[in-house]
Amino acid sequence: MNIKEFLNLISKYRWLIIAIPVTTLIVTFFFVKNLPKEYKSQAKLSTGLLDPSRQVAPDVPSYSGPDLLIKINQQFTNIMDIMTMPKNMSILSYRLILHDLKNPTKPFKPLSNDVMALNDTQRQEAIIAFEERLEKKQVLTPFDNYRVKFYNLVKSMGYDAPTLSKKLGISHEQNSDFITVEFTSQNTLLSVFVVNTLSTDFINNYSLDLISNKNSSIQVLDSLLQKREAIMNEKIKELKDYKIQNGILNLDKQSQIVYQQIIDIENRKNLALVEKEALLAALKNVNYNLNSRYKERYLGADVSVDNQSIVNLKSKVQAAENTYLDGGYNAADKRKVDSLRQLLTDQLARANDNYVSDPMVAKQNLIQRRIAISVDLDKTGAGIEDMDRELAKLNAKFNGMVPFDAGVQDLERNADVATKEYLEILNRYNQTNLDKNIGLRLQLAEEGVPSTPEASKKALYMALSGIASFAICFCVLFVIHALDNSINNQKQLKALTNQTIVGELNYIRSKERDIDLIWKNAYNQKDHILYKNLLRSLRFDINKLLGPESLKVLGITKLDPEKFNTFSIVSLAYAFASLGKKVLVIGDQEIVADLERLKIPTDQSFTSILNGSPLKKGSHITFLNRELEGQSLLENKDKASIAQVFETLKSKFDLIIIQLDALNEISDVNEWILFADKYLATFMAGNSVSDKDKEYVNALNDDDKFAGWLINGVKQ
Repeated sequence: MNIKEFLNLISKYRWLIIAIPVTTLIVTFFFVKNLPKEYKSQAKLSTGLLDPSRQVAPDVPSYSGPDLLIKINQQFTNIMDIMTMPKNMSILSYRLILHDLKNPTKPFKPLSNDVMALNDTQRQEAIIAFEERLEKKQVLTPFDNYRVKFYNLVKSMGYDAPTLSKKLGISHEQNSDFITVEFTSQNTLLSVFVVNTLSTDFINNYSLDLISNKNSSIQVLDSLLQKREAIMNEKIKELKDYKIQNGILNLDKQSQIVYQQIIDIENRKNLALVEKEALLAALKNVNYNLNSRYKERYLGADVSVDNQSIVNLKSKVQAAENTYLDGGYNAADKRKVDSLRQLLTDQLARANDNYVSDPMVAKQNLIQRRIAISVDLDKTGAGIEDMDRELAKLNAKFNGMVPFDAGVQDLERNADVATKEYLEILNRYNQTNLDKNIGLRLQLAEEGVPSTPEASKKALYMALSGIASFAICFCVLFVIHALDNSINNQKQLKALTNQTIVGELNYIRSKERDIDLIWKNAYNQKDHILYKNLLRSLRFDINKLLGPESLKVLGITKLDPEKFNTFSIVSLAYAFASLGKKVLVIGDQEIVADLERLKIPTDQSFTSILNGSPLKKGSHITFLNRELEGQSLLENKDKASIAQVFETLKSKFDLIIIQLDALNEISDVNEWILFADKYLATFMAGNSVSDKDKEYVNALNDDDKFAGWLINGVKQ
C-alpha cells in the first residue's frame, strides 16, 4: 500500500471527513441536550470471607497459596451470580411494582399506560396476586400473563430483570471483604430502594437457603452416621466373640512368650549338645588309655571282690538315674540317686586306700573315670531328649496361634476400617452442625443513601460520536484505498507494465470533448489548457519517436474498449494538423462522430483504396473507414499489395494514424500491426488490469514495433 497515495486520498476528501463528524456532533447535541439527570446509589455487603473477626471458629484451610485465592474468588463469584439469578431479581421486581401500585401518587417512575388502565378493583387484585407470588418467591417469566398481566405490568414500568440489569452493577474489589451493589436511575429514591431491597432480600433468602441446605445435609449425614455406627459395633462384637471363643487374651504377648521359651530351650539344647560332644571325646580318651596299658594280669584276689562291689553300685546308680529321669524328676528318686552315688564314691575311695601300692590302682582310676563320664553322658543325652519333646510341644503351640492371628488381624482390620468411616462421617456431621450455627453470615455493612446527580455525560457522548464518525470515515477511505487496484497515473502504469510511458492526457468530460474548441481556448478552463499542453508534449514525443526516418505509420491500440481512445486519436491528428502536416486517419465507425464535428468527410473507405479507387485528400486531415465488410486485411489483398498501398499513402501524407482494435479482443489487429511502423497502446485511468490482461501486456515486450503506453483520462 502506498502511504502517499492514501494521504492524497484523504486530502481529496478532507472536507467530507470534516463535515461528517461536525454533522454528527450537531445531531448528537440535539439528542443529548435534554438528557435527564441520573442518580447512583451504592450498598456494601460484608461476607466475612476475608475478615477474621467475623469468623467464630474458622476452618483450617485445606488450600494454600494461589489455590486459596482461587477458592475465595470462587466464593465471591458464586455470591454475585446468585444475587442476579431470576429468583432474586423477580423478588425485586415484585417489590418495585407493589410500591408503585400501593402508592400511585408517589411512584418511583411515571405510571405506564398498563398500570393507569387498572381500576381500583383490578389494582387491589394485582396487589394481592403480586404479594402471593412474592411470598412463594415465584420466578417472573414472559408467560406469566393470566387474568392479571403480571409480566406486562412489570415490563411496562421497566422493573423486569433485563431492564434492571442494564443499570445494576454488582462487583467485588480485589483483596476486599465487601461486595458492592450499585444502581443508577433517574430517581434517587428508586436507586436507594433497589440496592437496599436487593441486598436485604438476598441476605435473608441466602441465609434461609444456607440453613435449609445444611439441615438437609445434617439429615443425610445423621442417617449415614447411624448406619456406620451399627456396622462399627457389629465388627467390634465379631472381634470380641472370636477372642472369647478361642481363648485369646492378648495374642501378641502370648505368641511373644512362647517364642521366647522356644529360643531359651534351643539355647539350652545347643549347650547340652556341646557338653555331650565333650564327654564323648573324654570317654574316647579313657577307653584308649585302658586298652593300651598293663595288658598283664593284675595281682591280688581281693581286688576282684571290691571291683565287683563297685560294678554292682554303678549298676544301681544307673538304674536309679533312669528311674529319676523317667519319673519326671521326683525328689525321692533324686535323693536315692545321690545316696547311691555317695556309696559308690566311698567304695572307690576305700578301694584306693586299701590298695595304694597295688599296680592295678591306675587302671582302676581310669575305669572309675569312664564310669563317671558314662553317667554324665547318659544324663546329658536324657536332657537333650527332654528338651526336644518340650520344643515339639512349644512349636506345635506356636503354629496353632498362626490361624488365630490371621483371623484376629482380619477382624481387627474390618473393625478399624468401620471405625475410621464412622469417625469421618461423625467429623463431617459435627462440622456441618458448626457451619449451620456459626458459618458464613452475610451482613449489610453499608446501606444505600440518596445522592447528588451524577456528572453529565453529554460531553462524553458528543466526543464519542465525533471520534466514532471520524474513525468510520477514516476506515472507509482506508478500505477503499486498500481494495482499489485501479491505475490512475503514468507512475502506477509504469510500475505495473514495466514498459515505456509515452505520455498522458487528463480527463475531459464527455460533453466538452471538442478538440477544436479546446484548442482555441473556447472554454478557458484549467483542465482544457492542461489537456492542450499535454497533447503538445505527446506530439513532440511522437515526432521524436518516429524520427527523421521514413516512419510515418502510427498504430494506436488499447487494452479495454474505452471511448476516450477515439477522442485522443482525433486530438492527436488535430495537433499534428495544426503544424501544417497532412494527416491520414484510418479508423472505424466510432471515430466518425468526432471527425464530423470537425467537418471532415467520412465517406471514403480503405477497401476502395485497396481496390484502386482514387483518394480524395482533405485540407489537413483525411479519413478512411477501415471496415473490410467481414474480411480480414490480408483476406482482401496479399501482403505485398497492401504494403505497396501504404507506400503510396506515405508519399502523400506526413503522418498516418491507424485506429486498432483492443489487444484483448478477437480481431485482426496483428495483421494491421504488420504495416505499422510503430504503435502505441492507450489505457484509461481508473481501470484495473486483470490477470488475463497481464498476459497481453507482457507480450508487448517482445514486439520491437511497440513504442509504449499512452494513459488517458488522468484526473488531476
